[in-house]
Amino acid sequence: MLQSLLSLFGSADHATETISETAQHVTNVPTLGLAAYLGLGLFVLCYTMIALEHKSKIDKSGMALLAGTGLWVIIAAFAKDRSGLNADILHESQEIFSIVVFLLAAMTIVETLVHYGLFDWVEQKISEKKLSSERLFWILGILTFLLSAVLDNLTTTLIMIQVGRKIYAHKQAFLIFVASTIIAANAGGAFSPLGDVTTIILWLAGKFSATEIIKDGLLPALAIFAIPHYMLSRKIRTHEEAEKAHSVTASERVHPNWPVISIGLGAFVLPVLANLIGLPPFMGLLAGLAILWIASDFSNRDKGHHESEAKIINLIQKTDIATLKFFIGILLAVGALGHLGVLEKLNSILFNGSTSLATVVSASTVLGVMSSILDNVPLVAAAINVFPAHVLPAEWVLLALTAGTGGSLLVVGSAAGVAAMGQVPELTFVKYLKLASIPALFGFIAGIIVWLIQFNILY
Repeated sequence: MLQSLLSLFGSADHATETISETAQHVTNVPTLGLAAYLGLGLFVLCYTMIALEHKSKIDKSGMALLAGTGLWVIIAAFAKDRSGLNADILHESQEIFSIVVFLLAAMTIVETLVHYGLFDWVEQKISEKKLSSERLFWILGILTFLLSAVLDNLTTTLIMIQVGRKIYAHKQAFLIFVASTIIAANAGGAFSPLGDVTTIILWLAGKFSATEIIKDGLLPALAIFAIPHYMLSRKIRTHEEAEKAHSVTASERVHPNWPVISIGLGAFVLPVLANLIGLPPFMGLLAGLAILWIASDFSNRDKGHHESEAKIINLIQKTDIATLKFFIGILLAVGALGHLGVLEKLNSILFNGSTSLATVVSASTVLGVMSSILDNVPLVAAAINVFPAHVLPAEWVLLALTAGTGGSLLVVGSAAGVAAMGQVPELTFVKYLKLASIPALFGFIAGIIVWLIQFNILY
């Protein structure tokens, strides 16, 4: 899970360190023992409870934390030598810190943009165009696809959900829009060297260049986006009249605070710049939040006590802390599975040292499906060590595409999906399964077919 989010958390040195440490972990556990099977069983149990949250009424954050802490307790209980255990947990904690800090900063900036009227303004401008729901659906989808290639898919999803919330009054139409946003964001990040965790890890490992990932990944990514988006657009037609009625009533003129909004939008560029100079991108976003915080307080310094709700400290309280705890639990659990050797074992079974095109395609496809359940960071990092080194860059691009977009098959399979669940409580595991999993699967298959056709023509 959480594949796109982690693409923002680490310089080249950090990514290389993550890959090498993953390899070291699996070397220490060459075969699966009792601890691995117990840990896998606990993970499956907790994951099942997360999937059935709507029936059990047990919050998914609690189950995720149980899985994360429980797996490490199992590791500690079965460890013959605990001398390095603290260092392993510290390594996982460092990555979790980066993720939580980035998430908190991103959510706060988005809340600030909401407060200062950006999304009200966007909704107003779109309403003035009087577009049909289906045409509007396509415009927002393409915008999501392109934004995700520049930003990360998590941030793009958070932003587009706020836009959609202002536009889609009908509950079912809004859920369809959110589901399509998840798919579009994951697809858009898959053809950019900085848009998804799979692309950044493979890019920094020298498996393809920035030009190669765009050249070989753009058309398949478009197919992965366009096919499900078309299928979902047919569902949203039934709610067109309701949306038109909503557009007519939403005509009140808004006056955004453009200086503050400009700083907030500019903050999302700073993570990319931070990465270019060797700093973790979360440092860039924190710097952006700091500047936004000062600008917001400066803007409201003479407006009296009634403007206190505009203060960043109050907007932070509106962020979804439960989602952050869910991320913490899942990342702890996945890190433990990597430590136990489960992920390396799965990759060894998939690749088995073969270099044939059929093996590359089948292994990449299965890995993509697996990424809808498991975090693709350790999967791809392990694949770098077991996949034959002399395969073509285009074949590594396929691996990036499948691992990056396979998370769209299930709502809990990507950072975009998990964040959307936190922002939209009505979007449950089962609801997404019914709405979007089949369209996402068709898009996933179409992307692989497009890649095969393109590969046969170019290579």
